[in-house]
Amino acid sequence: MDAIVTQIRDLVQSSDEATRLDIQKALRQVQLDLQDPKEVLMDLANSFLLGSVIRIGLDLKLFRVIATAQKPLTVHQLADITGASAGLLERLLRYLASNNAVKEVRPNEYAASNRTHIFASEKGEAMVCHGLDFHALHMLAMPEYFKETNYQDITSNKYTPFHKAFNTDLNSFDWLVQHPEHFVPFQKVMTSLEGSEWTEGFELLDSEAKHIPSTPAQPSERIFLVDVGGGNGHQSIQLGRKYPNLLGRLVLQDLPAVVGALSPIEGVKIEAYSFFEKQPVVGAKFYYLRRIMHDWPDQDATKILQNIAVAMTSHSRILIDDAVLPDTGAVWQVTMADLAMMNSCGGVERTKRQWESLADAAGLKIEQIHSYVASTYTSVVVLTLK
Repeated sequence: MDAIVTQIRDLVQSSDEATRLDIQKALRQVQLDLQDPKEVLMDLANSFLLGSVIRIGLDLKLFRVIATAQKPLTVHQLADITGASAGLLERLLRYLASNNAVKEVRPNEYAASNRTHIFASEKGEAMVCHGLDFHALHMLAMPEYFKETNYQDITSNKYTPFHKAFNTDLNSFDWLVQHPEHFVPFQKVMTSLEGSEWTEGFELLDSEAKHIPSTPAQPSERIFLVDVGGGNGHQSIQLGRKYPNLLGRLVLQDLPAVVGALSPIEGVKIEAYSFFEKQPVVGAKFYYLRRIMHDWPDQDATKILQNIAVAMTSHSRILIDDAVLPDTGAVWQVTMADLAMMNSCGGVERTKRQWESLADAAGLKIEQIHSYVASTYTSVVVLTLK
């Protein structure tokens, strides 16, 4: 058995992202095939409990304490640090250790596992808090919601499991802004998902960027890229770092409440804008939307694209940075995201066919799809005028 495990580890270390995903899927399937019905049901019950216990651990700063300790800590030492009773901690830690969230080194003595460090990180804490405090509640509301709506697909963001769970008429984004205890973790999660990996191997963008001179932008010069709904501007900042010649030719747009709190960003013009209004920047080379479209049902997504399309020229392109699901065999992480988007805002993770239909409804067509993260099917869908 040890030899087999070693072989698998060696194979993973020498594999690319797509192969690593295939290995995980195969191992997961083997585990499922080996389980009897009782074990399947026990696994399901455990999944309900594990998130709650990890959430308690975050409130107690338990993972941070264990992750930063120079040596294993006893239950009584952890009780002194956290203020929780030793009796409760003994039971919680024993359970966490059985799920590899911490490492049990001796009776009632614990050290950090790989997962401990993940939960102790700022990103890990934010994702668990956002998942348990926000998404889990509307997921629990799903059965009653769909019974109430006669099991119809959600095609509007006016009434979703989110509305039922939180008893509100506000959409999820407006509601989050009004509840800082939920909005702060949400913002941290969104920021942690930003990156410049979408530009790697993207020949269309690279070619166009390299044609831009390094001289200062002229007032009459057209904008290179508009970061639509770009939040705090992380994508614009990273693009400017990779291509310094683009500075002065980048525009960041978001709602007034978002951009009003931002400090100036060198080389990036900041504009207050709602993508449900006509796009004010006419003739830009690229209009970039990262993790925007999956938040909206088709009728709203079509309107967003139409509002950009009226500002485009024949040289303009819309870059939709989002998932493009396969027709079959999608991994659970992305199918989970699809249902989470559906529940919270009526959104949807789309297949290529669905992207084509959406583009067509907005008077656009797909020119190419640049896929860059195989494990989540994350891609840049390039749209042009018909």
